[in-house]
Amino acid sequence: MDEAVGDWNPPPWFAISSSVAWRFLVVVAAIGVFVAATVALGVIVLPMIFGFFFASVLSPVYDKLRQHRWRPALASFACLLIVALTIGLLVYAALKAVVGPWGELSTKLTAGADTLQQKFDARFGSGASSTPTIIRDDFGGLAHLLLNGALSLLSVVTSIASTLLVSLLVLFFYLKDGDRMWRAIASLGGSRAALVDRIGVRMWIAVRSFIVGTACVAIVDAIGIGLGALVLGVPSVLSIAMITFFLAFIPYFGAIFGGVIACLIAVADGGLQKGIAMAIVVLIVQQLESNLLQPVLVGRQTKLHPLVVALGVIAGGAIAGVLGMFLAIPLIAAGVAGIDELRRSGGAPRLNSLRPVTPDG
Repeated sequence: MDEAVGDWNPPPWFAISSSVAWRFLVVVAAIGVFVAATVALGVIVLPMIFGFFFASVLSPVYDKLRQHRWRPALASFACLLIVALTIGLLVYAALKAVVGPWGELSTKLTAGADTLQQKFDARFGSGASSTPTIIRDDFGGLAHLLLNGALSLLSVVTSIASTLLVSLLVLFFYLKDGDRMWRAIASLGGSRAALVDRIGVRMWIAVRSFIVGTACVAIVDAIGIGLGALVLGVPSVLSIAMITFFLAFIPYFGAIFGGVIACLIAVADGGLQKGIAMAIVVLIVQQLESNLLQPVLVGRQTKLHPLVVALGVIAGGAIAGVLGMFLAIPLIAAGVAGIDELRRSGGAPRLNSLRPVTPDG
């Protein structure tokens, strides 16, 4: 009996599934440790990530300046000024168009939800008004959260400002000494240094494609929806455009929230007909963006399955709130690009090449 048990070999399907299972558990554990360390060391990791994002976008500008014989430090400082001015303009626009008139905006959002509720009650009876009530409560809660945040943001603003300042410092040295630092890192791969370099380049391109493409899409969305609101006579056009721009950096969910906000403001101003017209404008702009602009502007470098994007945004939000929702997709895109390059180079085994785990090892 004991000898029969000792000579037992699992069937191939069991051996292969167990091989995949323990490898999966190891990967999940490694990701968990990485996420925990990142959250614990956010004061260091976040500036490194933002510096990496800024450097990936501005590296072509830095290269152009170097071709015109600018010294590395001067070219890096010029790129730093570009980022600082851009951030300053965005902060000023946000304060002017969103934070300042937020009380008026939240009132309009509540009024729009109330109007929808009344229309539903008149059309379908009082029992059908739960959906507008849910919309009003959810956006009221969101408005309350954002308003409270806007009123008590001293510590948060200080943290964000310090993070951005350190990010600019990181950006300066990434551009100035980035090539030398990357060669040192790639050389740690020894005989696989060339492969490490190719993986890094693919990840770099993926991040740059996502950020530049998403920024262009956000600008187009803001202009298109803002012009639509202007033509329809919807108030707070600048606020709608700025909210649309910022939310566009959160894939899928940002577009939904931005569109609902624009429609609620339109309903509050001109009733259900104007709200429907605004919804049509939002749908047209978003369809043109998702089907025409995004494939061209974002490119194939960051092509991810929609389910991966949706789950990535949700996971990022659960880990780090709105900031995590923004950071999740470029980081996932970079990881996928690196794994794809590794697979193309033959460094990643395929499923059918996994060696089954048996009792004999």
